[in-house]
Amino acid sequence: MKSLRNPSWRGRKLKRRSDLFLKDIVDAIQKIKEYTNDINLEHFKKSPMIIDAAVRNLEIIGEAVSQIPEDVKQKYSGVPWQEIKDFRNVVIHKYYRVDIDILWDIIQHKLDGLNDQIEEILGDS
Repeated sequence: MKSLRNPSWRGRKLKRRSDLFLKDIVDAIQKIKEYTNDINLEHFKKSPMIIDAAVRNLEIIGEAVSQIPEDVKQKYSGVPWQEIKDFRNVVIHKYYRVDIDILWDIIQHKLDGLNDQIEEILGDS
């Protein structure tokens, strides 16, 4: 098995197309919606595994957003790119401050709209 520390990997940057990052966002949203589809806030609060899965996919969304080229972000300025990236930073670096009620609100009220926006961008590609 190749080690990730293998010197042949050093210095190599693999360029990834922005549409793949956009697809990662859609996939992560779909996973979160699937995990939380038939539950309410109280069930969510009592389900650390579901919370962890949702948080992980929000991290993926935030990281994918940070990889999207600036020209795409400028063209689609209606997408809250910075807000998404900022939330990812809180989830990663200040994980102990994540408010479950806010997390639930994002899942219930923001993800569908974001999904629609990203699907529109993918449709334009």
